[in-house]
Amino acid sequence: MRSALSIATLATNYQRVMRKTVRQRERWKKKPPTGKLLINVDGSFREQYGDGGTGVVIRDSDGSFIAGSYTYREHVVDAPMAEAMALKEGLLLAQHIGCNSFIVHSDCMEVMDTMKSGFSSTVGAPIFDECFQLWQNFEAIYLEKCDREANKVVHELAKVALSTRYLYLGR
Repeated sequence: MRSALSIATLATNYQRVMRKTVRQRERWKKKPPTGKLLINVDGSFREQYGDGGTGVVIRDSDGSFIAGSYTYREHVVDAPMAEAMALKEGLLLAQHIGCNSFIVHSDCMEVMDTMKSGFSSTVGAPIFDECFQLWQNFEAIYLEKCDREANKVVHELAKVALSTRYLYLGR
């Protein structure tokens, strides 16, 4: 009787495993055209501390790493503000490496909409103003929304930035 139950359980488990659909992980699929770079940006926000972090990665059309950064930020009010700070960091890094034509990927629709409309009435408005000023120095910038899973590397960088909080506070 035990053998029969064990066999039935194994068979049932096998059938369940075979029926499950495997979710394909979203990755960096869309490569920019030759001559353009792709800049992934992401912000992280901790409400309990009122702080945040930013992550930026720049890659070329082959997918090779060009540059990256992460920054700890104090006095962050909300997640969209952290995302706006990440965009600003991305623009500054592009400027620093001398890039003029690139695609920005972000998983934050609010940042994308604000940059396309040219107006913000949020607490992040001064940061967006700085982004608009930086924007003028570039030849061509394209904004694209990306899936959060595809933005995982910069998300992890933004989380690393939060862990540097203790370095800034001298702990």
